Amino acid sequence: MAQSGSGRRGRGGGPKRGYVVGVTIFVDAKGGLGLFENGLRQNVLFLYQLFRAAPDCARVLLLNHGDGEPGDIPPALDVARQDIVRTAEVLDRLDYVIVIGAAMDRETTAALKARGCRIIAYKGGNGAVISMEAMIARPPRADAERYFDHADYDAVWMTPQHLATYRGWCETIYRQPVRAVPQIWSPLLIETLRPDVRSRFGYRPPGGPARIGVLDPNVTVMKTSHLPMLVCEAAYRRAPEAFRAIYVTNGSPHRDDAHFSSFTLSLTAARDGVMTLEPRFVGLEFLADHCDAVVTHHWENGLNYLYYEVLFGNYPLVHNSAFLKDHGYYYPDFDAGHGAKALLAALAEHPRTHPEHAERAKALFARLDPAAPENISLHEQLLADAG
Repeated sequence: MAQSGSGRRGRGGGPKRGYVVGVTIFVDAKGGLGLFENGLRQNVLFLYQLFRAAPDCARVLLLNHGDGEPGDIPPALDVARQDIVRTAEVLDRLDYVIVIGAAMDRETTAALKARGCRIIAYKGGNGAVISMEAMIARPPRADAERYFDHADYDAVWMTPQHLATYRGWCETIYRQPVRAVPQIWSPLLIETLRPDVRSRFGYRPPGGPARIGVLDPNVTVMKTSHLPMLVCEAAYRRAPEAFRAIYVTNGSPHRDDAHFSSFTLSLTAARDGVMTLEPRFVGLEFLADHCDAVVTHHWENGLNYLYYEVLFGNYPLVHNSAFLKDHGYYYPDFDAGHGAKALLAALAEHPRTHPEHAERAKALFARLDPAAPENISLHEQLLADAG
């Protein structure tokens, strides 16, 4: 096993050849990987893809800190069952551990550090905002971060959309500089769709009034359906004939909330029965069966896998992510009026221009590709910087 210090570094400042990296994962009691529950679970698999493609990496292991053992793994995920292990089984083999998909207990962390393993906290979600939400919620939420591990990490990685609000938070608590890590993505989950759903996935000009999907999760202030509903409402008032349906998914659980009920009923599109509140769906399946366009909004969370899935399917994406100004149909900040203009432009133009959008998106997906040499090099340099 590699030793700490200069012995870890290989040529060009990266980790030495033959390193072994573990990425934490949570397997639930039924053996599921929960890939459609949140982006972090998917991020684990993208990191697995990246290090499997890294020439100097001898082995990447998925370290199961969940309640169960893995069940059937969809072949399209290309995950070797023998690569999902308990950390205790491979303590002496690990050079680096990336904590992302599940937390590690202090005993395991101490054992790894005693053997010279470097441990990295990967912050793909915004714990600062979630913690603030949890503190003021009544009844209190239980999903705020716990800082029992404040002294355990050799490095902290963070994806770019969270740097403005979360970087200083983490640097203070963890006593480590935060390093920006590029977001990575591949159409891995799209490839796991059932063949009949996969055949329906992808944009087709509607040839008439359009179905709009609002897919924001409504579980955090960073991604709620308020602004997308207002964008759709403003567009509907200008051109009601352009809309067949506006589906607000993840909305029906809030149907009886006094606030959300009054908010919805204030909208003409809702009173006309065009805008409806729907339950939660698997986003990819909903795209395949019910969407001609997607309207979304974020606050300080401008890199979302949903955006990439929509763009990969070449659906028109109406969004306010400055990171993706060159893709889809952009509107700034919280400006519903500009969003309405973008949505109406999408409905008018995309049936004609969608091949151009697809061509432009190729560069985006190449940049996000976990196996891209630039992404491998950047991640390996960050490993080496951890010591």
